[in-house]
Amino acid sequence: AAVTLPFAVATLFASNPEKVKFAEDKVALPLPAKVLGFCSNFAHLTIVGHELVSGYFVWALLRDHQILFAADPDGTEDLGAHAIEVYFAVAVTVALFVAIVFWTAALIDPALMAPIDLIFPQHLKLAPAFKRHLLFQAMFGPSEPIPDCAWQAPFRWFMRYVHTLCPLLVVLDPLFVTHQPGTASMELLAAVTFAFAYLAWNFFCWWLLRSAPYPLQKRFYLLGIFEATCCYMALIAFVGLLWLYSRWMRSADAPSFVILAVVCVLWATSCLFPLQGWVAKQQGLDPRLIANGWVSGSQDTFISEAARQAYMEQRERSAG
Repeated sequence: AAVTLPFAVATLFASNPEKVKFAEDKVALPLPAKVLGFCSNFAHLTIVGHELVSGYFVWALLRDHQILFAADPDGTEDLGAHAIEVYFAVAVTVALFVAIVFWTAALIDPALMAPIDLIFPQHLKLAPAFKRHLLFQAMFGPSEPIPDCAWQAPFRWFMRYVHTLCPLLVVLDPLFVTHQPGTASMELLAAVTFAFAYLAWNFFCWWLLRSAPYPLQKRFYLLGIFEATCCYMALIAFVGLLWLYSRWMRSADAPSFVILAVVCVLWATSCLFPLQGWVAKQQGLDPRLIANGWVSGSQDTFISEAARQAYMEQRERSAG
């Protein structure tokens, strides 16, 4: 709770780095800025999942101190234990989904998860290859050894915090806390209902803000309605499989299933160490430039010499 709660509370009142970028003059409805900001903050499943994980730890802490307790009419059964177990099933399923889908997509192409054209606006006129290079470094490291790229390390550590550390905290919980899985049908219904409810919320935010929460979703949309529907249904089915895996995690053989999930997520987070160069090459990047920095090569940083001159002049004006 100490690790997740501060950010969970802060997100309720302030914008976070995961918020969806949008233009206020292009939204579907002229709602108050705070309402639009809330939708922007919570459009990503990453943030919703983070709130779920934080909620679980707070709930568990309160129950451990006998603050939250509910018994059936004859006082023989703790109804709170059933409720928190169903909640845990949803939270751990979402946590696994966030970690696995995010890092798998990032290993294919970080631009599927991070909006590259918003991170590097068009007015900078950076070469496309340079933008992809910077985004890969920001996601997996090492950082580009120039002052203008100091943002990469904080970006990378925040990605690891919300997509690795926080999900794995709840995944590791069965190693330290005894869980008694509830009724399978009830847990599955809760997990699938949450998946469809989030999808409805996600589409609403997309419609309202006129901006896709994830670049991957825009790729789905461009495939066509039928193909996109198939992709979303596949993701819903994956949620069901992850819920089933969460049941195994809470079984007698919990340690092996928990450790396997943790190892897989950590390996993906490390860019399949020691295969980072191979991953970069599969994405069309030069592994030597990733390791030594763009400045060690001869590729163009800007789309034209005029763009480079304009950038240097802007830096000189800022420094002056």
